[in-house]
Amino acid sequence: MRAPRLHRHGRANQHGAALMIMIVIMVAGVASVLAGALSISALQNARQEKTSAALAQAKDALIGFSVKVLVSSSDVACAATSNCPRPGDLPCPDTDNDGNAESSCGSADGSTGQAARLGRLPWKTLGLPDLRDGSGERLWYAVSNRFKNNTRSTCNNSELVTGCLNSDTPGTITVFAADGSILNDGGGTSGAAAVIIAPGAVLQRQGSGSMQDRSSGGVNSANNYLDIVTVGGNTQDNAGFVDSSATDGFIQGPVLDSTGRAIVNDQLLVITQDNIMQPVQKRVAAEVKSCLTEYAAIPQNRGISPNDGYYPWATTRTISSGSVVYNDTDQLKFGHVPDLPFAQTCSDTGGSTCSSTQSGGMKNGWGATCTLNNSNWWVNWKEMVFYGLAHSLRPHNMTHNHVCPSAICLTVNPPSTDNDKSFVVIVAGKKLGTQSRTSTAQKNDQSNYLEGTNLSGTSTFQQSPVSATFNDVTVFK
Repeated sequence: MRAPRLHRHGRANQHGAALMIMIVIMVAGVASVLAGALSISALQNARQEKTSAALAQAKDALIGFSVKVLVSSSDVACAATSNCPRPGDLPCPDTDNDGNAESSCGSADGSTGQAARLGRLPWKTLGLPDLRDGSGERLWYAVSNRFKNNTRSTCNNSELVTGCLNSDTPGTITVFAADGSILNDGGGTSGAAAVIIAPGAVLQRQGSGSMQDRSSGGVNSANNYLDIVTVGGNTQDNAGFVDSSATDGFIQGPVLDSTGRAIVNDQLLVITQDNIMQPVQKRVAAEVKSCLTEYAAIPQNRGISPNDGYYPWATTRTISSGSVVYNDTDQLKFGHVPDLPFAQTCSDTGGSTCSSTQSGGMKNGWGATCTLNNSNWWVNWKEMVFYGLAHSLRPHNMTHNHVCPSAICLTVNPPSTDNDKSFVVIVAGKKLGTQSRTSTAQKNDQSNYLEGTNLSGTSTFQQSPVSATFNDVTVFK
């Protein structure tokens, strides 16, 4: 017998309600999964943002440190040694996790102390807060031998030296992309000056198969924070690197295995030679400008009022007994910055005994606060710096009262076509295009250093942004 119609309707309603309940449960489950996925994604994004911000802040602080390195005009202790502060210096790493840079991180030639050039970021030395990455770990840091501040590479006034820290100094750290391709070649001209590393969360270290130990017993071991991987047949261990090697450096994470599991989660931020040298070149130009401005203000260099003051002759590079000599040169209005004493400048303005304790004439040396008096930092830059003076402000009759712009002065365009500049200082950037600075002949050819209208060495000079064809830093008064 068929069930009464009322009963059949009741069972249908029950089935519909059950279906609706199942749909609600499924929707709730999907929503829960989506919410969980979104929460994980949001957490990962937040961690990544924290890591990126910490790395960027560390990079800015290291570049600022390198530009602001103190150079003194009267540092007696430093004058007695070659290991003197240089613009461009970077601090040694922190190897004991106290936030302070170590006092030394290897020999001058880099042959010893390599391990000390990798450690944690010295955040206290840099004046930073206790920076952490998205996993709550302190940042790690490696510095190139040529940029470390103790013990510094040796730079002297000999011809063709390689230990100077200037526009031509490449970093010596190799950095690889996650696929093993070279991003920065520490064995060539594109090596990194420094590398900052966010270590990320604990991983099982490849090779040994052991989990990284970040307890108190393993806190100062790079193996417990930095990762290792073999890519393309080459093994890269971020817990160690070799200076000036094109094959042994740091690899950028993340690197995943065949199952999608992270085997390298270190995140790297590179400080390049350009990052350091472009602002340092501006610092060097400012130091030379300050010295020239102070020199012209010295009473014996001013002439009669309203004279702005006169400037020393420029110099050409000459070689004597294997060393470079920068003596001021009679009638030379564009060249390098002269070394002390300015004997020709003094003599041409009526002075005597100009090579020693002079009598009369324009002063044969810089003013009291000029940091070029400390030749230990300045020797790094002599080759890279050029200087031109206005014809009317050259060393000559001290009874004249030439004043720019009414006198015969210089033009720097851009910024303008005005003939109103007393002097110009140009710091050459790193080699561009076909420029070469290897042999003595090449070093004596200013076309291997200067670009644009600066190349002629005569007014008009040029102040322009850095580009692929122009990287001179030009300042003037």
